[in-house]
Amino acid sequence: MDKKDADAFCGWVRASLGLEPACWEEEGDPEADVDVYFTSVEEAEAARGRVGEFGGRVHDGGLEPLGTEAWTGFWKYHFRSMAVGRTLQTVPVWEDAPANGRIVLRIDPGLSFGTGGHFTTRFCLEALEEAVAALRPRSMLDAGAGSGILAIAAVKLGVGEVAGFDFDPVAVERCGANAELNGVGEGRIRFWQQDVRDWKPAAVWDVVCANILSSVLVGAASALWNATGRRLVLSGIREIEGEEVAAAFVRLGARIARRDGDGEWCGLVLERMQD
Repeated sequence: MDKKDADAFCGWVRASLGLEPACWEEEGDPEADVDVYFTSVEEAEAARGRVGEFGGRVHDGGLEPLGTEAWTGFWKYHFRSMAVGRTLQTVPVWEDAPANGRIVLRIDPGLSFGTGGHFTTRFCLEALEEAVAALRPRSMLDAGAGSGILAIAAVKLGVGEVAGFDFDPVAVERCGANAELNGVGEGRIRFWQQDVRDWKPAAVWDVVCANILSSVLVGAASALWNATGRRLVLSGIREIEGEEVAAAFVRLGARIARRDGDGEWCGLVLERMQD
């Protein structure tokens, strides 16, 4: 597909399927190839049926079974250790943590989206770090947890009560495994399966993070805002959709404290008005 379409398609895959695609480009070639990896043929076929939602031109290159070694090689190429914010360091399981004094977030990505390499995840990690420093929150919720990286970061930053959910049961399992990998399992974080579109929160958390597709954020705005006690961090938002997402929450009484973007994606930090 055209390189511009490929970039947009990769964004759609991340936001709609919760997976990290691999985009292959060659200098001078106007076309690009995008690979997406699934845990089963059935899952791949289901995703293939949703490609029409993208709205752009996609040439279907077919399905090809891959072994564990090929999948591991893909992640070793695409996921490297990275410093995030003032104190955090994301580290894949196959690398040693650098001796730089930062808080290590060790991640085995599996098929989940959320390694810290994409703007949306980095924005949420940085905004969460800022919220902990400024508010000293007692509780945090990660809505659409993916790999569990935000919930894990919250615990390591000192938040006492942390929870997270995802609509994908495989992602929920990966969240638990990554929590154990970071020594914050055994009841430190409560993960459960939940579709935010059907969610009716029964509790309130000081800080809520939601790195989810824009249309889902707008549809679930009331639930997310009702669950927020002090600060709400949103991302997974295309730049061109930022105003629509912000307006949905401003109508509910939210104040926009911060907006940032990289030209393609953006994130929002919303706060409750002080009496």
